[in-house]
Amino acid sequence: MARERGPALISLALLSGYVAVVSIWTPGGAALPLCPFHALTGLYCPGCGMTRMLYHLVHGHIELAFAQNPLAFAALPFVIGWMVQSLPLQRWPRGNISPRWSYALIAIIVIFTVLRNIPTWPTCTLAPGGC
Repeated sequence: MARERGPALISLALLSGYVAVVSIWTPGGAALPLCPFHALTGLYCPGCGMTRMLYHLVHGHIELAFAQNPLAFAALPFVIGWMVQSLPLQRWPRGNISPRWSYALIAIIVIFTVLRNIPTWPTCTLAPGGC
């Protein structure tokens, strides 16, 4: 199981390093990957804006990071805590979430996704970059 986490942790480290050293906003700067769901449908998925959120976060722009994906921004401390809890990385914690919490999390993600795709204020502020 430790081998399964290796690629995910390496990918996260590389992505964090990449967004820390490149400038994505200057002409000729690095391009961020496009969301396939958004490219196909024109709608924002729950993950749209997460790479830009990480970019702003590692550069110390907390407000801009929050504006890219508020749900992922709010979940980040819990995800980091969950990862730290699993140290020394012998195995990921399993079965810590009750079915009620799982259903609540799914409902929150679905509601967030629907709201961020409504193009009127105030729900449009949930879209990457806001209104």
